[in-house]
Amino acid sequence: MLCQFCSAANPQNRDFCHRCGGKLMVVSGVTEDEQEPTEELFIQAQEELEEHILERISALEDSVRRLSHAVAATAQHLTQLEHNLTVAHAGVQSLGGLLETQGIVTRTEVVDRWERVADQELLSRDLSRRFKMCAGRILSQAEHFGHANDDFRRKLRALELALVGSETDVIHELLTELAGMAPDNDELWSFIGEAAFHTGELETARIAFHKVLELRGPTFEAMIYLGAVASDLGRWSEAENALLAARGMAPEAFLPHFTLGALKVLQNDHRAAIPHLEQSLRCEEAAQSWYLLGICRLELGRSGRAINALRRAVELEPGFEDALYHLGVAYLRRGWTRRALEAFQQVLRLDPQRLQYQETVRLLSGSPPDDLPAETSSLVARAEQALERGRPEQALEFFAGALNTSPGQPELQATAALLASALGRAREAVGYAHAILRERPESSPYLAAAVVALLESLRHAGRPRAARRLALRLYREDGDPLARGMAAYELALVESELGNDLAAARDLAREALEISPRELRHYPLAALGTIALKRGRFREAMQYLEQAIRAGSEPPLLRQLALARLGSGDTSGAEEALKEAWEGPEGGIDQELLDHVRRLGGLLGELTRNHRPVRNGSRG
Repeated sequence: MLCQFCSAANPQNRDFCHRCGGKLMVVSGVTEDEQEPTEELFIQAQEELEEHILERISALEDSVRRLSHAVAATAQHLTQLEHNLTVAHAGVQSLGGLLETQGIVTRTEVVDRWERVADQELLSRDLSRRFKMCAGRILSQAEHFGHANDDFRRKLRALELALVGSETDVIHELLTELAGMAPDNDELWSFIGEAAFHTGELETARIAFHKVLELRGPTFEAMIYLGAVASDLGRWSEAENALLAARGMAPEAFLPHFTLGALKVLQNDHRAAIPHLEQSLRCEEAAQSWYLLGICRLELGRSGRAINALRRAVELEPGFEDALYHLGVAYLRRGWTRRALEAFQQVLRLDPQRLQYQETVRLLSGSPPDDLPAETSSLVARAEQALERGRPEQALEFFAGALNTSPGQPELQATAALLASALGRAREAVGYAHAILRERPESSPYLAAAVVALLESLRHAGRPRAARRLALRLYREDGDPLARGMAAYELALVESELGNDLAAARDLAREALEISPRELRHYPLAALGTIALKRGRFREAMQYLEQAIRAGSEPPLLRQLALARLGSGDTSGAEEALKEAWEGPEGGIDQELLDHVRRLGGLLGELTRNHRPVRNGSRG
């Protein structure tokens, strides 16, 4: 028996070659009933084997050559695709610039719309691919139960075509009809749940996965989906029970441990989240697990271990913005100011339009703030506690007391102004806002906060003409870009309310959209939707309002969206928007800016407590 790798002769009873140890696959020799093998016979057999090996090598060389040609062709196709994408991108940029020059739409509107359509297209393709994977099982199960009549098959085919075209209303209608025709088809219910989960229809997804469990019994995938959906809906007990059941089915799987950890983080039970996240990392290393683990350790005061976890998250995913930002916070808590600044600058380069990143870098680039007096700090802490307990009126009194003990603090003035505006206490909001505008702190969000608090208070107090006069002055005179953007936004709202010049209001809202940071961009979009609604352009209003609602479904926006849908003939969509408006919490730009100013105040406190000067050029 000759080895095919080294050609050594081996006895017939061996399984592995005595020379190279390779498994003996080729038998070459004579049978026992023939004459004894001679040396010539062995030489002939060896030559045949070598020819066989040469043939195999030649075949492999041909395969490698064909593969190299295919790789080269693929590289050429990718180069051509990159060229086409570059040309297409340049065309879109040129079109956006031309439309902006003509005053039709702004470049930001083009980009936002482009991103939204791209997201919808990607989601549509994903759902279409998922449906193709399960369509055969859905039909097979329908045939088993006697539901696969011609009408069912026709609707199933129509659903496949609708998924390709991303026709949301048609998809929803077809899924409802199919579920009614085959109520016991768990494969169909599973797809309904997945589709609803990915499109954000969480209550529909929850009902669908409960139906899957009822028909199919407990399954790992359905339990994971149900846990995630219930968690997003705030049904903590239901979510935990589902995820614990999934963990019992597959103790070595990553998802149950990770999702349980994420659930505990959402519940602010960081201590209980840590074991789940650590176990998920033992199953599979993921950047999101390290990030959540870092958040938990940071909240528990373990900044050193939090840094290790957040660093690992950034190593695994260098563009992970939240991990980078919290790594900067962790550095700051350790007193490593320069490292914190480097982390914040890095995350600002990733997303230069985020107000939170801009202000954090600005804050750390300047000199460290002075400590507040002990009495002031105590009052601010009590105000924050009152806000956490849902007592904003009491919190405003504490902030007023803090300003009496330490007047001239812009962060406290901005917080009090925005809180008073959100509470509808116009006189106090105007007073605090005027104090900021007199002192005019440069390059900070406090000036923009004062503009918003002042103008929102006047509008809500029924004084639109006074708000218009002040907004116009602030818009013309203010050199701070953020404050100018907020003034343009408020002036657009006032012009829209007065109804004097809707075209001018639209131009102001577009200018505000160009200036506004990413966190506040949905407010100018909402203003554009309101203006389009007043002009009777219902489809245009729907587009703007739906873009705005993606960032936060506030009841006023939802009510306007209902009007736009009703005007365009979408009665069911209007009813759905009104239902969400009834159930959703109230909010506004003053409340959102208040949250930002409070976050910035927390960062100020961290910097004040933990700042360490840098010595001898070493890192802080």
